Amino acid sequence: MRVRAFLLLNVLFLTSSWVSAQTNEQPEAQEPGPIVTDRPTDSASPLTVPRHAFQLEAGYKLSRLESEGHDVDTHVIPDLLLRYSFTQKFEMRLVAAGWTLQEHPSGDSAGLADISLGAKFALAEERGMRPQMGLLVDVSVPVGHDDFTNHHVIPKVLFLAANTLSDRLALTYNLGPSIVTWEDNGEERTDWDFHYAAALSLATGGPVSLFGEFYGALLSGSGRYDRHNFQFGGTMLLSNRLQIDLRGGLGLVDHEPDWLIGAGIAYRLPF
Repeated sequence: MRVRAFLLLNVLFLTSSWVSAQTNEQPEAQEPGPIVTDRPTDSASPLTVPRHAFQLEAGYKLSRLESEGHDVDTHVIPDLLLRYSFTQKFEMRLVAAGWTLQEHPSGDSAGLADISLGAKFALAEERGMRPQMGLLVDVSVPVGHDDFTNHHVIPKVLFLAANTLSDRLALTYNLGPSIVTWEDNGEERTDWDFHYAAALSLATGGPVSLFGEFYGALLSGSGRYDRHNFQFGGTMLLSNRLQIDLRGGLGLVDHEPDWLIGAGIAYRLPF
């Protein structure tokens, strides 16, 4: 398992190096500035991608849930986010975790996960104490394998905000609800989940940025458990259109993965 994870991480970084070489061979006309991504953090930036730009963000994630020696490892690839902007203040989004493999002591299960369709709206620029603000709306569609689907449509709305704290420090935070339908002893129930995320990022003065983030959700309804996690990592800008990332994380409560690791790449196509 560890060998497989190591090989997948190396594939991601070799791919990013190849894409970097290809982009450096061509001049970047009318470049709108460095790429801004929504990965690898759980929190999403209030910024949309530049007008008429197409942005791909993908990666690999491995997490482990430990329970009395019965470890469950979950691999997710390509952990995909596709973004396209029609205007400077509006983008369409497709989220697809993709292929999920769970390794249980009693055997493995694998299949595609659900997808989400959504949109992000830029609401206001940062001014003084007022943060930069945006709104993200999406709907999870139950098209995944039986082992990896929610079986119901799940709508979610997130308020997105970011504050510049200094020349090198920035705070990004999200808050918002989702409506979850689930089965309890054969009966369908509908409850609210309240999602939160807060990420502090540090620019090192070069192409590398570091971050630490708390994220999770408060769940309503009996027999459901709140989710609280912490992760940390960094990104490296290889060109204005290309970024790679690494991250690691810890579950802070029971029923959440005890740890996770991941790596990814983001690329904005010329427009």
